[in-house]
Amino acid sequence: MELKNVAAMVTTLAMSVAGLALGGCAADMKKAQGTVAQIADLLPGHYTNAGQADADAKAGRQPHEAKSIDIVRLDLPLLSDYAFYAEEGTLDGMHRITSQRLFTFEAVKDGTVVQRLYTFAQPGRWRDGLNDPGVFTGMMFKDFNAMSGCELLWKQDGTKLLGANSRDTCRVSSTSLGTVRTDMKVELSGDELAMADLAYTAGGKLVEGNANDPFTRFERGGR
Repeated sequence: MELKNVAAMVTTLAMSVAGLALGGCAADMKKAQGTVAQIADLLPGHYTNAGQADADAKAGRQPHEAKSIDIVRLDLPLLSDYAFYAEEGTLDGMHRITSQRLFTFEAVKDGTVVQRLYTFAQPGRWRDGLNDPGVFTGMMFKDFNAMSGCELLWKQDGTKLLGANSRDTCRVSSTSLGTVRTDMKVELSGDELAMADLAYTAGGKLVEGNANDPFTRFERGGR
């Protein structure tokens, strides 16, 4: 076989392989974009875990604190087309705010969906965001900080969407616990949002959360 024919065959083969790779990447990206759109459709709403707290009390188990969580989607192109604000509070008469979260979702070309988390420089400034998400349009980069190393990777698992971070890289500082390694997991399906948030010392001692029953199981609606 002439050398020029061999070269032509090699070139054709390389182009075919490249085409398959590009096609695979495009398919992976499309799948990831579909997953992000599905999360964005399911996630917003008002949830409580009152049913879980009541069941714990009746069964005599270590109780999960009765809480609510409200999630709204934001128009925040500064960060992402898929940005959300979540505010968590107790279900007691005081309704204390226990957590405020800003997060985004991004589809990556390898088929991965990445959730990025941010903390607020002035959390109290954004508490009216549940009733008026428009207040977030005035946000600037100085108003929030990325929680580097705490990104959650999401995937589809049957009828559920699952997200999890890496405990090895997610290090969070708090006034009461110092610097801890945080293990976060999320399960989203239909009208349920389950969230687990465990904190460990550098030596691996659990200092926050219940490893035996880590998930707070929120149901859409409720009191």
